[in-house]
Amino acid sequence: MEAFDRYPVLMSPFDIRGRRLRNRIVSTPHATGWSRDGLIDRSEVDYHVRKSAGGCGLVMTFGSASVDRSTEASYGSVALWDERNEPALRALADGVHEHGALVMSQMTHMGRRGTSATSGIPLRAPSDLPEGVHMEVPVPLATDELPAIVERFANVARRLEQCGLDGAEVTSFGGHLIEQFFDPRVNTRTDEYGGSLENRTRFAREVLEAVRAEVSDTFIVGFRMTLDQCLTGGLGPDEMIEIARSLASTGTVDLFSVSGGTGATRLATGYFVPGDMLPIGLYNERAIRFRQEVGVPTLVAGRNVEPDMAEAVVAAGVELVAMTRALIADPDLPLKIADGRHHRPCIGLNDGCIGRLYTGMPMYCSVNPAIRDPGLAEVVEAEAPLRVVVVGGGVAGLEAARAAALRGHHVVLFERRMTLGGRARLAAQRSGRERWYRYIDWLRDEADATGAEILLGVDADADRVLEEKPDVVIVATGSILRPEARLPGPVPVLDVDELLDHGLAVLPDPSSGAAVILDDDGHQLAPTASEMLVAAGFEVEIATTHPSVGDLIDATQLPFVLQRLARDGVRLTPNVTGVASSGRAVTLRHLYSEADEQRERIAVVVIAGRRMALCALPDQLAAAAPGLPVIVVGDALSPRTLLDATTEGARAGANIAAAAQVPAN
Repeated sequence: MEAFDRYPVLMSPFDIRGRRLRNRIVSTPHATGWSRDGLIDRSEVDYHVRKSAGGCGLVMTFGSASVDRSTEASYGSVALWDERNEPALRALADGVHEHGALVMSQMTHMGRRGTSATSGIPLRAPSDLPEGVHMEVPVPLATDELPAIVERFANVARRLEQCGLDGAEVTSFGGHLIEQFFDPRVNTRTDEYGGSLENRTRFAREVLEAVRAEVSDTFIVGFRMTLDQCLTGGLGPDEMIEIARSLASTGTVDLFSVSGGTGATRLATGYFVPGDMLPIGLYNERAIRFRQEVGVPTLVAGRNVEPDMAEAVVAAGVELVAMTRALIADPDLPLKIADGRHHRPCIGLNDGCIGRLYTGMPMYCSVNPAIRDPGLAEVVEAEAPLRVVVVGGGVAGLEAARAAALRGHHVVLFERRMTLGGRARLAAQRSGRERWYRYIDWLRDEADATGAEILLGVDADADRVLEEKPDVVIVATGSILRPEARLPGPVPVLDVDELLDHGLAVLPDPSSGAAVILDDDGHQLAPTASEMLVAAGFEVEIATTHPSVGDLIDATQLPFVLQRLARDGVRLTPNVTGVASSGRAVTLRHLYSEADEQRERIAVVVIAGRRMALCALPDQLAAAAPGLPVIVVGDALSPRTLLDATTEGARAGANIAAAAQVPAN
C-alpha cells in the first residue's frame, strides 16, 4: 500500500506563509550539547541537514537558543545573538533546503530557568522567586529592562531571515522567561506586566509584534507553549488556551507549537520530555481542543513515535506533528514511511538523549549508534566479504550482526538462550517499556533481512565457533553478578536478573516475610525489581549504596520512578550496604556512620549489584586459534549502559575489514 493511501494527511503538503512543507512531520527544537561557547559546531549543522535528507518536512533547531548573552541553558546553548554564528546558520539553511525541507530556529530567554555559573551574570526573571529545579534566586527585571530584551528577539529573527532560514519560533515552553510572565504564581509584579491576564501576556505580545515587524511577510513566526503545566495548582488547558487567544489576537503568530509540562518542578519537568513511564501521544487530545478553540495552525509534540498515531492527530485537525525523538532514533523515518519500510523505533528511555544533557553531557541516542558516531550511518559494501561469528544475541551482538551483514559479510550469530535481547529484554519488563521489545524485534528482523544466520539455544564454546571457520569473531556474551555482591548468610538471595527472568517461580511465599533489594546499580534495576515484588505481594525496601534511590536515573524519568515507589509504599534507604544475614534477619551498614541496623523477618534478598564481564571465550580462542581477530563489545568488555552496548556492537560490525587486518590482542 502506498504511503499516501495509508497516511493521506501525514504525508500531504502543508502551506504556511506562502511556503510549502512537503509533509506534516516536524523535528522540534532540542539542544544537542555539541556546540561550545555558544558557537554552532559543524556536527550540529550536519545533524539537522541529515533529517532533511531523511524526508522531514520541517526541521526546527537549537533548543533553548539564546537571544541575549545573559541567558543560557545549564547544559550550554547556541548563542543566536552572536554574529559569529552567521556562517553556520547559512550552511544550515542551504543544507536543509538542498534536501527539500524548511528550517526554523527556536529563540528564547531562559529567565530564571538556567544558571549563572558559566556566565557569571545573575539570572533575571519577572520576580525573585527561584525555580524548583535549579534553585537559583533571580534578580527581578526592572520595567525599563524589558524593551531591550524585546529588541533582541527581533534582532535575532532578522539575523535568521538574513541567513536564509524560513522562520523563527519564540518560545515560552519549559518554563522559560515568557511563561514565567504568564504564571501568576511566579509573576508577582504589580506593574503593567503583572496581575491581570492582559498584563501577564503583555511581554509576549510585545516580543511577537517586534519580531513580526522586523521580518518579511513570507517569514514564519511561531510560538511554542505548554498546553498544560501538569502541575498541581499550575496553568491548565483552560488558562493556556486563554493565553494563546490573547497572543493570537495580535495576528503575529503563524504557528503554535504545543506540548505539556513545565520547568517549575522536577516532576513537571518530566512531563515536557515524556519518557517511557508516560503514554505515547499523551498531549494529542489536548492539542486537538487547543486547535479548535484558538483557530491558528498548530503543531503538537509529545511521544508521537509511530506514523499511525501521527496520522490520527493530523487527521483530527492538528496541522503538524512532531516526531522528534523518533527522528533521532531514525532520521530516515519519513522516507521509510513513504516506502513502507519499518523504522528503527524510539523506546522513550531518554537516558541517551535529554537525560545526558541534563547532566552536562552531549546528546546521543541509546538505540541509534549513528548519533554518537555518524560514520556508522554510511554503509559501504565490503570488497572482500568475510565470515563473521557473533557470540551473544543481546543488543550489542544484534547490532554487530546487523552492521556486518549490511556490509555484505557472512554472519552467524550464536545465542545460548532461546530468546534474543539479553539484559535489554529483562529490563523491558518494567511497566511502560513495551517498545523495548519492538527495538529488539527490529534488530532481529534487520539481521535476518540482510542474511545473518541466527542460531538460538547454542552455548558456543571455542570449538563450536571455530567450526564456522571465521575470519573475525565478535564476542558479546554479556555480564554476570560479581560473586562478592551476593549477601552471605541463610536468607535466600536472588540476582535481579534471576528475578526478572523467572518471576514468581523463584520467589518464596510473600506471607513468609518482606523483600529487601540491595542496590549498587543506581539505575532502573532496583525500581524494576520492586515493581515485580510489590505485584507479587511483598513489602519491599530498597537499600542502596547511593545517596538516593535512582541516583543515576536521568532527570526526566526519576520523578515518575519515585512517584511509583511512593505509591507502592516501598521503603527507600540510602547510603547503606548489605553486610550479612542471620536467621531471617538482614544486617545493613551505614556507609558513613558505620552503624549497623537489622531488618527482621526477611523472606528474600534481591541484588541489583555490580557486575563483571562474562568473557572467557577470547582467551579460549587465542589458545585454540592464535592470530584470529576477536572483538569484545558491550558488557562482555565492561558492564555499562544500553547506549554503550549498541554503539560498540555497531562499530564492531561496521569495522570488520579493519579488524581482520590486525591480530587479536
